[in-house]
Amino acid sequence: MGIACQPEISALFNPMRGLVQFLLADTGVWTLLLAFLLGALETRQQWTLSRCSEASLLWIAFWVLGVSGVYGFIMHLAFGSFLAEQIGWPNSPFQNEVAYANLTIGILGFSSFLYRKRDYLLASMVAFSSWYFADGVGHVVSRVVAENKAPSNAGSVLYTDLLTPVVVLCLLWVSRSERRRLS
Repeated sequence: MGIACQPEISALFNPMRGLVQFLLADTGVWTLLLAFLLGALETRQQWTLSRCSEASLLWIAFWVLGVSGVYGFIMHLAFGSFLAEQIGWPNSPFQNEVAYANLTIGILGFSSFLYRKRDYLLASMVAFSSWYFADGVGHVVSRVVAENKAPSNAGSVLYTDLLTPVVVLCLLWVSRSERRRLS
């Protein structure tokens, strides 16, 4: 009876495996979606585009910059060889430098969320956006020039690295007059 149950138990874990893989491999996607959801929920009683944009920026600071930044730090520092393979590049001591840059973005995100000052949030978002957009361009160049189709080069990270900074800049523009949560 135990042997007959194993395929059923294994089938139960396949969706869980897929979920865990998505959470670990596509942090840029789910953290951004979660930030938008939380921003919308936070402003549902008195919804305006500028209020929702401002709330979403704060949640982006927490989830996309903070959580993903610290996650990137851990991955590049502790699992550098694995991550380099996923990107399609050789492992290198530069993994540590990327790890510390990720940690910096994580600290900026968490502190922006807690500090809630517009100028501080703006500086954090500009630092994040410029670095990640440049990373996205690097992924495109690697994809086109080197035909690098590795999952962490040509997968969702390519799109989130390019599009999330554009979304952030649009949210900053739309929320420029809103100061309710940033005081």
